[in-house]
Amino acid sequence: MQLHIHFVGIKGTGMSALAQITPKIEDAIISGSDVDQRFFTDIILERAGIITLGFDSENVINADLVVTSAAYDESHPEIAKAKELNIPILTYPQFLGKLMSRKRGVCIAGTHGKTTTTAMVGKILLDNGLDPTVVVGSDVPCIGGNAHAGLGDLFIAESCEYRRHFLNYSPESLIITNMELDHPDYFRDLDDVILAFNELAQKLPPHGHLVIWNEDPNKDLIKTTAQKVTFGISSDADFRAVNIAFNDSGCSFDILVHGESIGSINLDVSGMHNILDALAAIALTTMLGVPSADILRALEGFNGTKRRFERLGSRNGAVIVDDYAHHPTEIQTTLDGARRSFPGRRIRAVFQPHTFSRTEKLFYEFSQSFQEADEVLLAEIFSSAREKKSGSCSITSAKLAELIGEKGISTKYFATLEEISSYLDETLDKDDLVITLGAGDIYKVGHVLISVS
Repeated sequence: MQLHIHFVGIKGTGMSALAQITPKIEDAIISGSDVDQRFFTDIILERAGIITLGFDSENVINADLVVTSAAYDESHPEIAKAKELNIPILTYPQFLGKLMSRKRGVCIAGTHGKTTTTAMVGKILLDNGLDPTVVVGSDVPCIGGNAHAGLGDLFIAESCEYRRHFLNYSPESLIITNMELDHPDYFRDLDDVILAFNELAQKLPPHGHLVIWNEDPNKDLIKTTAQKVTFGISSDADFRAVNIAFNDSGCSFDILVHGESIGSINLDVSGMHNILDALAAIALTTMLGVPSADILRALEGFNGTKRRFERLGSRNGAVIVDDYAHHPTEIQTTLDGARRSFPGRRIRAVFQPHTFSRTEKLFYEFSQSFQEADEVLLAEIFSSAREKKSGSCSITSAKLAELIGEKGISTKYFATLEEISSYLDETLDKDDLVITLGAGDIYKVGHVLISVS
C-alpha cells in the first residue's frame, strides 16, 4: 500500500533532500508545506515535481506519516493536528535514520567541513558507477542538487552533531573531519561534544571504517572496533598531502598513502580546509574499494558547493565571494585560504554573527579570527529560529567590532545589510576581494554588489 508522507518545513535543505529521495526508497507519495518566502530549495523541489503548500492543519489529514523539521515543535498547527489524529510523527534525523537503515550507511560528521566532504564523496562514488544515495547540506552542482536517490547500496549523509541528532543513524562507515565546541546552546563543553562523536563511532561494526583527522588533538579519545585510518598533513597521517601549492583558481598537492605516492591532484577549490576535506574523501572511498586513479580523476572535476567559498562574480575587477563560515575556526581558515590564493588583493571580510548563544560563548575567539583580513565589516547578529535573545545577553556586533578593531584591523559596524551594501558600493576597488561570511542572510550583500552595473 502506497504511503502518504507529509513534510513540515519541506524547504529546509535537509528536508527537501529527504523529500526527493524518499519515493526511491519507500513506496510513497510526498506532500510538504512551508513559509511563502522563496529559497534555493524551491527550484530543487519544483524540479522534482514536489508541490509546496502553505502551512495549514488540513494538510496532514490524509497523511500516513508526518516528518518534521527541527525548526518546529508541537505548537505548530500541522504537528498539533497530526498528534490529535494519532498520525505517526518523526523528526528529520529520525526519518533519515530509518531510510539509511535500508542501505549501507556512510556518515560524514564533524564541526566543520561536512558539506564539502559529503559532496566530494558523493561525486567520487557517482563518477565511478556506485550510484549512491546522497543527502548533503547545500546545493552541489556536480551532483545535481542537494540529494541524489541512487540505486546502489550506499547511503551517504551529512550528519550533524547538534542535539546528538546523528545518533539516530547506524553507519557502516564514518568520517570525522574535526571536533570543536559549536552549538553552545546545547553542548555543555568540548568534552560533551567528544562524548557525542565517540558514541557515534562506537556504533560502527567491526567490518566498518572510521576516517578521522590526524591533527585533531582529541582523536585518540574516539574509540571503535572498526578499521581506523587518519588523514592530514603531518608525517604520521595515513593519507597525507605534500607539496601543496595555491593559486587564484584552486590548489594542487601530492597524496601519500602510508608513505607511498598515489598521484597528484589539481583542485578547483582552495584553502587548507578543502585539502583536508579531499583527503578525507580519498581515504574513505579508497577503503570502499575505488581505485586511486579513479578517485583523483573524479575529484579534479569537483567545482565546489553553494556558499562554500563560492565565487558569486566580479565587479570592475573586484572579486566577490560568499562563504557559510560562522564559527571562529571556519572564519580563520577561510580567510587564510583567501590570503594564500589571492595574495595581492585587499581582503574585505563582511561578517554576520549567527545566534546569540554562539556569539556570546565564542566572543573572544571571534575577535581573534580576522587576522588575515585587511578590513572587517560587521552586521548585526542573526538569530536562529531555535533561539530567542536572552534578556541577560549583553553581546552585540558593535561590541565585537570594537574588540576586533583593538587588534589593529580596520573594523566597522553597520546596523543593516543595506548600509553595508551602500558602503561597499561607494568604496569598492578593482583589487578588492570581498568575502561575505555567515550562516544567515549575509550572502545578500554579495548578490547586491554583483547586480549593480
